[in-house]
Formats: sequence, C-alpha cells, structure tokens
Amino acid sequence: MLRAVRHAFLTRALREKFLLLAFIGVGALWWFSAFATRAGGFWREQRSTSARLAVQNQWIKNRAVIEQSARKTADRLDPARTLNGNQLVTTVDQLAKEAGLRNGVGGTPTTEKSGQFTVHTAEYNINNVGWEQLLKFYRTLGERSPYISIERFVLTSAANNPSLLTLQLKVVSVEITQ
Repeated sequence: MLRAVRHAFLTRALREKFLLLAFIGVGALWWFSAFATRAGGFWREQRSTSARLAVQNQWIKNRAVIEQSARKTADRLDPARTLNGNQLVTTVDQLAKEAGLRNGVGGTPTTEKSGQFTVHTAEYNINNVGWEQLLKFYRTLGERSPYISIERFVLTSAANNPSLLTLQLKVVSVEITQ
C-alpha cells in the first residue's frame, strides 16, 4: 500500500507534487490549530479546577475555626432581635417612613440557610427624595447593625432635577436558627 502511494506520488508532475504537499501542509496546520485550541481549553479548565479545589480545601481545613467563630458571633447576637425575611422588609419600610420617605418600594426577600444562621436579603428602592431625608434614613438603618446591614447602596440623581435622589438598596438580616 505504501509503495503504491509512493509510486503514485513520484510519477506526478512537479507542480502536482507541490500542490499535494501544499494540501497536506494545510490539512496538518488545520489539525494542529484545532488540537492547540482544545489543548489550551483543557489546560485553562484544569488550572481553574485546581484553583477552585485549593480554595475548597482551605475552607475544609479551616472548618473548625470557622464554626467556632460562627458560634462566638451567634452568642453575641440576641436571637429576639434577629429578623426573618418579612420582618426585614417591614422594618426597613418602617424606618423609611420614620425618616419621612413615603415613596419607598420593598422587594420580596430571599432566604439562604447556612448552618445555624438564616440570611435574608431584600431589595429596597426609594425614588425622588431629598438628601436630608436619605441621610436620616441611612443613620437610623445603621443603628440597627448588625441585625440589619447594607450589602449594596446605589445613589443616583434625577436627570431633570439633580436635587432629587434615587436610592437602590440591598439590605441583609441574619436570623439565628434554633
């Protein structure tokens, strides 16, 4: 078989030989390019997975310290003052109304359980209000720390009236699971 291929190649004209070699070269480059792409993707994924596993291993190695820290933190919190998701939205709305903010809109809270804690998050938007009212609201919300904390605080001004502000807030509360 190899003799037949060799014989067929050697009996061709010089330009046909060059053309065949060019086709074989293009095919080899095409194959090598595809192989290099797949190999590069494999190595990137391998490095990413190794890094994730190293981080997970670090968390596992520090598990006792993390659990001890969580117990100490839970001991410092008063379970009666922790808030569930509905209480979080209601309390933030009440604090906003006490600060004179009447056009606030609270979102539906989301809940995530983690060991002895349950973490509740909720979006809260306040539109077209003055700076003094927002400052009063922010300070009263800060007084409720660590039972209510702010995860995201985005403040923008209205395009047609820069003295009116819009606040997008993501608040978080921690509930101790008994």
